[in-house]
Amino acid sequence: MSEFAASFRNKTRSQAELDKVWLKSAFRAEIIKKGLDKAGSLNRLGRELGYRSRIHPGWSVLQILLGNQAFPAEKLKRLAEYIDHPYSDMLQNQTNPRRITPENTRDALIRANLWCYVPK
Repeated sequence: MSEFAASFRNKTRSQAELDKVWLKSAFRAEIIKKGLDKAGSLNRLGRELGYRSRIHPGWSVLQILLGNQAFPAEKLKRLAEYIDHPYSDMLQNQTNPRRITPENTRDALIRANLWCYVPK
């Protein structure tokens, strides 16, 4: 592999990592709850954020809610606009993915009254 190709590949990977936003469990549950309240359902919220799956557009939103994947920055910006919440405030609630634990997520879901999404 050429030096240029290696450097391009590393830049692409770095950019992909910058485009992912991991949020603290409590804040993540809170803002997704606001989105769910406005949209009415997980699938509808997924569609509002731009997910296109015909069968389950809310699948990615569910994975984000459970802390299994990060918010793509573009989708987080859409959510901020959708729930009328400042994007800069959302970025202040970023965390390291290693700090997201099943226990923290479970507690956050319970506090946000999202019992139906608590993993068994």
